[in-house]
Amino acid sequence: MTHAPGSHEPTDTRSSRSIRRKAVALCAAAFVVVGLVPTATAAAAGGAEAGVAAQASVPAAAARTTTAAEALPDAVVALGDSYSSGLGAGGYQNHCDHTPQAWIHLLFGGAVADRTLLACSGATISDVATQVGQLAALPGESGDRLITVTVGGNDAGFADELVNCLVSFVSCTSREAALTARIQALHQPLVDLYNSIQAAAPGDEVIVGGYPMLVPDPAVRSDCPALTSFLSTSERRMIRRLGVLLNDVVDGAAAAAGVRSASSRVEQTFDGHEACANGAGDWLYGLKLSFGDGAATAEPSEAASATPPSHPQWEIVSSFVRDSFHPTVAGQAGYASAFEAEWAAG
Repeated sequence: MTHAPGSHEPTDTRSSRSIRRKAVALCAAAFVVVGLVPTATAAAAGGAEAGVAAQASVPAAAARTTTAAEALPDAVVALGDSYSSGLGAGGYQNHCDHTPQAWIHLLFGGAVADRTLLACSGATISDVATQVGQLAALPGESGDRLITVTVGGNDAGFADELVNCLVSFVSCTSREAALTARIQALHQPLVDLYNSIQAAAPGDEVIVGGYPMLVPDPAVRSDCPALTSFLSTSERRMIRRLGVLLNDVVDGAAAAAGVRSASSRVEQTFDGHEACANGAGDWLYGLKLSFGDGAATAEPSEAASATPPSHPQWEIVSSFVRDSFHPTVAGQAGYASAFEAEWAAG
């Protein structure tokens, strides 16, 4: 894999490692479980909704195995926002909404023991990149780790805008032009962030990810009890257009920085499982009222203490729609599957 200008590792080093991984992955391909199997983690999710979601067939992220350890990273580190912290899966341990159900804990099953979750609900690009942010808490020496990143949604104001769409009596589609400009402006900040991560961990592999389409295409799935009373057809279409744009910006920034993006794999994995009815086949919650999960009184973990506190706007959102539009237990497995597939493709 050849890096674009701005990369902080010699091209030949990363290229040779990529070629080695491809060869090993091809040799191990016959042993990879690529089907869909039921998840077995619902009981620990901490809520009835998580149990329902877990009854759906989900990608067997934790079940995938290879015959060669060198095809896997030595460790996994997750940076970013609530789509990496585990929000939606229940069982939260701290103010960052860390949970044992987060998809980082499903990556590569038990084959990778060293995992560090630094992502935090409400995090923005600067929360990841600053000297007191998540990047500063990156543990240990760089080597052959996988560093994952999902960030940008809060910079685009998606949390606030979804609340606006849900509670306003006036269509929120009038905000599309402003949101489009805000999302397009994220390109260079994301490029700078991805380059900063590579500079801090020059021997590691960085895979960034975007977001699922939060709601289904109304032309494909129009009857959505968890949406239809709150979001009009035009609002749902706008949300999908903005989601595509945000993922395109993530992909463009990744290409400019010379890192890989799993955005398209995330979209494909969640296709048909978007927020709709809060049923077993939905891997994202629609509107879901939550009244605490014990996290507010929990002691922050060592990893979480290095991350900044939640933003005020996130506190407003989380006060009554905490898990809404976030991956269920099944969705966490979907994210893990998408990132595993992108790793194997390298």
